[in-house]
Amino acid sequence: MTTPLIEMRHISKAFPGVQALKDVSLAAYGGEVHMLVGQNGAGKSTLIKILCGAHRADQGEFLVHGKPVHIESTRDARRLGVAVIFQEFSLVPYLDIAQNIFLGREFPGRLPGTIDRGRMHSEARRILDLLGMDTDTRTRAVRLGVAQQQMVEIAKALSQNARVLVMDEPTAAISDREIERLFHLIRKLRGEGIAIIYISHRMREVFEIGDRITVLRDGANVASLRPSETTMDELVRLMVGREVDTTYRSRFCDRPGESVLEVKGLDTKSGVRRANLTLRAGEIVGLAGLVGAGRTELVRAIFGADPVTHGQVFLNGRVLKGSPAEAVKQGMGLVPENRKNEGLALLRSVHDNMLTAGLRNFSRADGTGSRKQRMPLKALFSDCGL
Repeated sequence: MTTPLIEMRHISKAFPGVQALKDVSLAAYGGEVHMLVGQNGAGKSTLIKILCGAHRADQGEFLVHGKPVHIESTRDARRLGVAVIFQEFSLVPYLDIAQNIFLGREFPGRLPGTIDRGRMHSEARRILDLLGMDTDTRTRAVRLGVAQQQMVEIAKALSQNARVLVMDEPTAAISDREIERLFHLIRKLRGEGIAIIYISHRMREVFEIGDRITVLRDGANVASLRPSETTMDELVRLMVGREVDTTYRSRFCDRPGESVLEVKGLDTKSGVRRANLTLRAGEIVGLAGLVGAGRTELVRAIFGADPVTHGQVFLNGRVLKGSPAEAVKQGMGLVPENRKNEGLALLRSVHDNMLTAGLRNFSRADGTGSRKQRMPLKALFSDCGL
């Protein structure tokens, strides 16, 4: 196609204290996968939010099939055939899968004011089958794992029959098997003439399914090129603005120390059966398996977040009593799969969240904080590159 299906020209956007986008342009053609890459903070998500009408641009214009259009709301974007799969999920927890997929677009029933729930579930089933997801469409979103929620978000976008499909890190939480299915579906949609804008930090994905690449850095266009015209190292250099060595030598723990953590014959109500695990000092042990294999459930049981029905967990030779409070007291920490719901108090400050797990170490006897709280945080922020 010689005319882009949708085009953004000279888009600029500022927030208080920061210029998020500076004269950014992007054109998406039907039948291509357009990779949008850049470091965190480069402006990718802001650009996509402007495209879908969640933010308004300070300057710039939009064209569909070469004709100027206005996108001032999400409704405008949806009317123009733009659907976005955001990195942050937007599911309603206590609605089922079908209700989430067609939320706001329910099929009317025979009687005025009613909903054809049977058709809604059958259509949801058809879309989920395309994604290889066999979960019952009547399952509530709150009972789904992160990977399953991601697949429902993808199904929601596909249900809109969009001509422009934007995917913001869609593979961040799904397994290799789901990724293969997603890529197969992307190629199928590309063959049907749909324009796909795909945001990713994974270089392998960029070169595996991308037809064209746009690089953003510090809110501005840096390059627009095809995968055959560049290399992984060159692409990283464009994103970062300097030479970066992307090859890292693998280092293994040749002589691990004594056993630190031992799991023996662990059973849980969440589905773990006779799990055994040994972690020695100096080791990194990876848990691998398909979605639903029990990786998350095992980690939660070790930490005491899920009840254990059989077996024991030993930490430094001592039996853990089976509660998060005891695990923390013995020096164990858990970064949960669902950071948003289980890992952070989103209405509290970064300072409060950082201190919550170890508040007893920095509080005075009367329960109030002290100036000493802020001292260790400076070192922690530095270690995390913040």
